Amino acid sequence: MGKATLDLRKEHDAILRVLKILDKMISDPMGDTNKLQYYSEVVYFLKVFADKCHHGKEETYLFEELVNRGIPKEGGPIGVMLREHQQGREYIALMDKSLEAKDLTEFNTSAAKYHDLLRQHIEKENNVLFVMADKVLNEAKQDELFRKFEQHEENVIGHGVHEKLHAMIHAWATEFNVN
Repeated sequence: MGKATLDLRKEHDAILRVLKILDKMISDPMGDTNKLQYYSEVVYFLKVFADKCHHGKEETYLFEELVNRGIPKEGGPIGVMLREHQQGREYIALMDKSLEAKDLTEFNTSAAKYHDLLRQHIEKENNVLFVMADKVLNEAKQDELFRKFEQHEENVIGHGVHEKLHAMIHAWATEFNVN
């Protein structure tokens, strides 16, 4: 396992933890309006960390490198991942819109769809795409990609935001009793 794919897998672990928290949020069909700030924070996390940062690293660097190494973009796993990234963005937008309208029923519906999509998506990336990447990208290329990932994170979300987001995860886990 290379440094770049290991970094993406670690980010998957953080995203999966947030999905467990999201499960707790949507498990109460009435929702708790006193906790709406947490719902908005989770949507912020999904926009910034999961999509802009994590998916940005994959789309801008990893997927492009895999295409350069002969893995097809269309009709292959990369095309599937890109479509799923787009579908995830649509679900996040629906969650955001439903929170603006204070419509927890619609939030729960969109969040459940996002949750299901992303769990399956992460499993495919971890067990198929990243395995392929580890076969076609040598250690030097993985290290180069990792450096680009670090720079991408700094450019896209800014210094210290990653740490702030992880602190938020801890606070949500405490609030929603998620280990």
